[in-house]
Amino acid sequence: MGAKNLNLPRPLSHSSISLYAECPQKYKFRYIDRIPEKPKHYFSFGSSVHSALEYFYSSKEPTPPSLDEVLAYYKEHWISAGYKNQAQEEQYREDGEEILTLFYRKHAPEYHIPLFVEYQFDMEIDGVPVTGKVDRVDQMPDGRFSVVDYKTGKALAKGRAATDEQLTMYQLACEKLLGAEVCRLSFYHLPSLTEQVAERRGSALVRSLEKKIVSTAEAISGREFSPTPEEKKCFWCDYKPLCPVYKPQSAPPPAAFATEEDVSTLIDRYGELLAQSKTLDGEANFLKDEIVALFEKKGYVRAFGRKYEAVRTAGERWEFPDKKKFLEFLKEHSLYDRVLAPSAPKIRDLLEDEDIDSSLRKKLAALAEKVETSELRIEPL
Repeated sequence: MGAKNLNLPRPLSHSSISLYAECPQKYKFRYIDRIPEKPKHYFSFGSSVHSALEYFYSSKEPTPPSLDEVLAYYKEHWISAGYKNQAQEEQYREDGEEILTLFYRKHAPEYHIPLFVEYQFDMEIDGVPVTGKVDRVDQMPDGRFSVVDYKTGKALAKGRAATDEQLTMYQLACEKLLGAEVCRLSFYHLPSLTEQVAERRGSALVRSLEKKIVSTAEAISGREFSPTPEEKKCFWCDYKPLCPVYKPQSAPPPAAFATEEDVSTLIDRYGELLAQSKTLDGEANFLKDEIVALFEKKGYVRAFGRKYEAVRTAGERWEFPDKKKFLEFLKEHSLYDRVLAPSAPKIRDLLEDEDIDSSLRKKLAALAEKVETSELRIEPL
C-alpha cells in the first residue's frame, strides 16, 4: 500500500533518511528550517577527489586522460570550504594527489568506459519520491550491472558492503530504472585502494529498505521531529545551540523566587549542575590523558578529528614529594608569605627571582622535583 498525502520538503535520499534516523530534530533543522551546517573539510575533500575520478572515467575513447590531465583537473576543481587553515588544506590536497596518482597507476592499464559515471536517479517507492547519485555503474559482459561507490574517509568496517542500505538503494534504483539486474555491489576505499565487494541483495533487504523509506516519509509528513539526544552524537552537532534539548531556558530574576519551595528547586538544580560539571570534567580529563598517552606512544605532535584538532606541546611542572618539609623550609627562610602554598607557578617565580640568594634557590630546588609534561591544546577546525 503506497504512502498518501505526503508533505515532504524534498525527495528522500540515503543521506536524508540516515539523518532522520540519527535525529528527527536535526533533519528538521536542515531540511525544513533550511539552516545550513558549517562547511566540513572532509566533505570538500571527498567531493574534490570524486570530481577528478568522474573526469578520469568521462573519456569516450578506449584510453583514459593522462595522469597530468587528471591532476590538473583535480587542482582546477579543488573545493576549499571547511578547512581550518592553509596548512591543513594543503596537506589534504597533497593526500588527494597521491590517492589519484596511485589509483591511476593501478587502473589506467585496465581502463574501460563505464555505463554511467555519477548516475543521477529519481524514482518513486510506494509513492515516495527518492533521489540519489551512483558514483559508477559498469555493465558486465552478460549485461548485468556492477555498482561502485567511492569512499575517502576512514577504513570501512568489515562486511559493511554486505548489508549497507546505501548500496541496497543503488541496486533498487538501477534495476528499477535501467532494466537489468545488478550482480555486484562494492565500496571502493580510495586511501587504501581496496574494494569491499558484495553480491546482489536479496528481496528481504530490498523490501526492508522500501518499508524504511515509506515509514520515514510518513513520519516527516506527520511532523514527527522529536530530538533523540545522545551524548556522543550531540557533542559534534552544529545545531546544538538551537536544539530544544540544550538551548538555555530563560530563568526568572531572583526576586521572583519568593517561596521556600522555589529556593529548594534552585538549590537542587544548582547541585545537579555541579554534579554534571564534575562528571564532565572527569570524563574530559580521562579523554585528555588517553589522547596524550597515544600521542606519546605514536610520536604524534598533531592529529585531527572530524571537527577538532589536537596539538601536543612539551612543558614542565614542579612537584613536591615532601610538602611538609618544603613548607617548613619556606617558613624558616621567610619565604612562606611569598607563596602561602607550594604552587608550581609561585615556586617557579621564587626559583627565578635573582633577588633571592642563589644558594638558597639551589636548596629550594633540591626539595622540589621538576617533571616533564605534555600539554594538549584542542581547537575547532
